[in-house]
Amino acid sequence: MRNRIYAPVIIWGLIILAGMLRPAGAQDTDPAILEYPQTALKGFVTAEFSRSASDCRTICEQRTGCVGFDHSARNMCRIFAAVASGQSDLGFTAGTRNRIRGYRDPANLDVKELTPPPEQDTWHYAQFSDVDFYGGDLFPKGLQVHDPALCASACETDSSCHAYTFNAEQNRCFLKTGHQFVQGVAGVTSGMYFKAKQSEATIQLNAEWDLFLQSDLPGHDIGEYPARTYDQCMRQCEGVSSCAGFTWVYGGRKDHCYLKSGPGLYPARFKKGMVSASKINRDVYPDFVRPAASRDQHGD
Repeated sequence: MRNRIYAPVIIWGLIILAGMLRPAGAQDTDPAILEYPQTALKGFVTAEFSRSASDCRTICEQRTGCVGFDHSARNMCRIFAAVASGQSDLGFTAGTRNRIRGYRDPANLDVKELTPPPEQDTWHYAQFSDVDFYGGDLFPKGLQVHDPALCASACETDSSCHAYTFNAEQNRCFLKTGHQFVQGVAGVTSGMYFKAKQSEATIQLNAEWDLFLQSDLPGHDIGEYPARTYDQCMRQCEGVSSCAGFTWVYGGRKDHCYLKSGPGLYPARFKKGMVSASKINRDVYPDFVRPAASRDQHGD
């Protein structure tokens, strides 16, 4: 019985002695106490003694080993080395250094502060194989480049460039401010920059045409039209419901567009002077996506 009477007194004496040995200035860096009114704690109690509520809080704040305390209406203070949970009790008030898991929010902590800030859009780079970005060229004839990595680097160092297409067959690099539509074409590498939240940094594009360089689509002709550009020939095909593809012949006295019906359109390779395309509807995905430096020219 005597041991039970004096055990709290001995513990209290050790607490006072430890307080005298506490390094100067340590209180300045102690974490704040989270307040839980009408709450009793459950956990590992290291000390229990009669003190006011304010003294109980101060003692816990000054002890790095104290993770929480509670104070009862009978003026009893309990110091905890570990807090397992909290329970509602009108006769108690409690404080902890950390939030009590699975319990209500502290009274002195704004729940809004616990909500992470909204994720911001940042720039990302996506690279595609066998994909051509049509339109938006900074230089209509492109740049003479022999390596797709050099083309990608040229776009990266020019903040006005938001996409590029490298044609390995022609060794041409086309830097772009953007693109009008997407085509599938073998041997072409393309890249683009886009803004997205980090958690949503994925991209899916839709290819509307399969492009065949230096190729014809033999047979299946449904009409012949004059066309000075590839784009004009494409628009002719789009304007005819039965058109499934086209071959544009260029470089002669008159450039002509041959519209084709399908299915059964298969390209045949020629040396020069023609290019063909067939209508498709295919989703294309990047080889990879990585974070990129800002492309904003004015820091917005």
